[in-house]
Amino acid sequence: MSICPLKVHGFLYSLLLLVVCHMAMSSSIYDHPRLPVSVVPFHYDLTLITHLESLAGSRYEGTVKISIYVQRPTEQVVLHVGDVKVEADKISLLKSEDVWLRKVQFNTDRQYMILKFNRRLTMGRTYIVSIPFGRRMTEHSTDGYFIGRYANPRTWQKNLYSLSFFERNYIRNTMPSFDEPALRATFNVTMGHHKRFQSFSNMKVRAILPNPELPDYVWSVHEVTPAIPTYLLAFSVNNFTCSFSQSVSSSPIHFRTCSRGGDVPETSFVAQVAPQLLQFFEELLGVLLPLDKIDQLVVDKIPSPSRDTLGLIVYRSKEMLQLYEGPMTQAKMQALQLAAHGIAHMWFGSMMSIDSWSDLWLREGLNGYFKALGVDHVQPGVGRRLLLRYREMAFMYEAQVGGMTLAPLVPIDQKELEGALFQKGSALIIMLNGFLGNETFYDGIQRHLWQNSFAGTTPDIFWHSLQLARERQSDAPRIEETLKSVMDTWTQQKGYPLVTVSRNGTSVSLTQSHAFNESRPERWWIPITFTVQGRPNFFDVRPKAWMSPLEKSVQLKVSVPEDQWIVFNLRAMGYYRVLYDDHTWELLATILYDDFRRIHVLSRAQIVSDVLFLYKHHRLSWGTALNVLKYIIDEDEQEPLMAFVLGVTHGYWGFKPENSMFIAKWLSIAGKWYAEFICHTFDKFVFKQNLNSLD
Repeated sequence: MSICPLKVHGFLYSLLLLVVCHMAMSSSIYDHPRLPVSVVPFHYDLTLITHLESLAGSRYEGTVKISIYVQRPTEQVVLHVGDVKVEADKISLLKSEDVWLRKVQFNTDRQYMILKFNRRLTMGRTYIVSIPFGRRMTEHSTDGYFIGRYANPRTWQKNLYSLSFFERNYIRNTMPSFDEPALRATFNVTMGHHKRFQSFSNMKVRAILPNPELPDYVWSVHEVTPAIPTYLLAFSVNNFTCSFSQSVSSSPIHFRTCSRGGDVPETSFVAQVAPQLLQFFEELLGVLLPLDKIDQLVVDKIPSPSRDTLGLIVYRSKEMLQLYEGPMTQAKMQALQLAAHGIAHMWFGSMMSIDSWSDLWLREGLNGYFKALGVDHVQPGVGRRLLLRYREMAFMYEAQVGGMTLAPLVPIDQKELEGALFQKGSALIIMLNGFLGNETFYDGIQRHLWQNSFAGTTPDIFWHSLQLARERQSDAPRIEETLKSVMDTWTQQKGYPLVTVSRNGTSVSLTQSHAFNESRPERWWIPITFTVQGRPNFFDVRPKAWMSPLEKSVQLKVSVPEDQWIVFNLRAMGYYRVLYDDHTWELLATILYDDFRRIHVLSRAQIVSDVLFLYKHHRLSWGTALNVLKYIIDEDEQEPLMAFVLGVTHGYWGFKPENSMFIAKWLSIAGKWYAEFICHTFDKFVFKQNLNSLD
């Protein structure tokens, strides 16, 4: 009777031992969210051959040889592999006789491939890991490297092309790589393709060699890139038709703008505008790109309107097919914004890239700011509308969600939140430029680009560059806090401040609180700018005072006559709202109604935006709001009208400044007609009848 229990116990023991062994084996597979720091890549030698003979037979295969540097002794190398076929039995460690590959493991949840060797790799040495890979190609952009197709308009023959689109984490679906933004390396790209196609990549083709193994195939050998993160790698094989242009400078950059043959005339706008934008940014920033070419591809189908990488920009044809000749239309304006975004990304995205996806707001915030400057260079007056739009859209989103911080603990994948982060980032860059001044701001930007090009950056490194620039300027306004301490109050906290203005006789005092709720504890370093009726100057945007997070209120060292208005936050450059006392609201309402052009157009837009926000949040009476806004019927500038439409409709009718003019005029005319109708009805049916009854 005792044998059976013994047998059961033996079986259970064996089963338990098997489970424990399995758990031990599983635990040996690397499973951390970030790659280990034991090895880092510094060069990729990529050879890739693309077959585009037919849609069903579209495929690619290649080999990547990754040069790695060993920072700590380790027996394993961990890198990213997603949805791509890897020939594990052909992986090898080149030029190393005493070390060989012992085992290949995969962590599919983390998209890791773990290479385990027979002994530890030596610290301080370099090794080359050779990995063959390939896959069938589809039209899904999530593959990273995918195909597109179009028909020849004359022959209706189907044509295929290939395109990379390495958004966050996409390149691992194309090839094995160390796919983290901080891990930069140089890339030597060699593209194999049929000779009727041409190859595009970040750098220009330096040689085209025959392929002895495949008839009618060639190898296009590209120059080596600077050190870039994997998501900036780009390549394409196509038979597009190209037009050529170049920037005008001592070291001109040649542009090649390519699309399917029938679309070439309509790519003339971006082909001519892009060199103008490049020259503008070169002169503004004082930093030349390490390129002698930029390719622009205009294709039918990509997930976003554009994809900007070093030396290669891809646009979606829906937005970019515009003729250069003719007036500036709304469609051309959209194309201009995309072109400015793409060219600005050569500096703020390629030269200055980030170490962590959570810092994406800094890169995109700078890019958005300089994009607006580029647009304004080509089409004066439009850039300021874009900058105001960033601010208003960020304000509106923050009000909807109760505030957002620019320092999220995890990378953001929600497109709406990501867009709002970028807009708030741009708005903070505007404020930063305002209180530093152009000379200090551009000195810091220039030196930051010089010292950190292709090396990655963080917000702290960026603040330090600007801090040094501020210290170099003897006339810069001084505060005790470092620039990092100032900007951390804006990036690390949710929401934004409300500055309340109180006037007592000729004295003026300010109090700060959270814009959404006075009881919330957040406080900021706030640059205070203002101008008064007696000496109006809306162009001096350097701070006349600072509000500290430790101060509940501050008394301004200024005397303002009681019968004169005062306007704070000049040209809406600060990322905060202003609540005036009733007397000042009355003075502002009077000047706006009598001669609104005496207030700068951007300050008018801010006043309109603040009034509608404050009324909605029960901080302002309806009578005061109506008194200030009654001038809007006569307003003829887009910025205040855009702020008016956004405040009234809460964004339901869109954000486009060009639409705001029409909508605002419709609202104001309708309101005026309604008011006249009420007055007429009151006079005819109420006032006169009462008089008759008295008779």
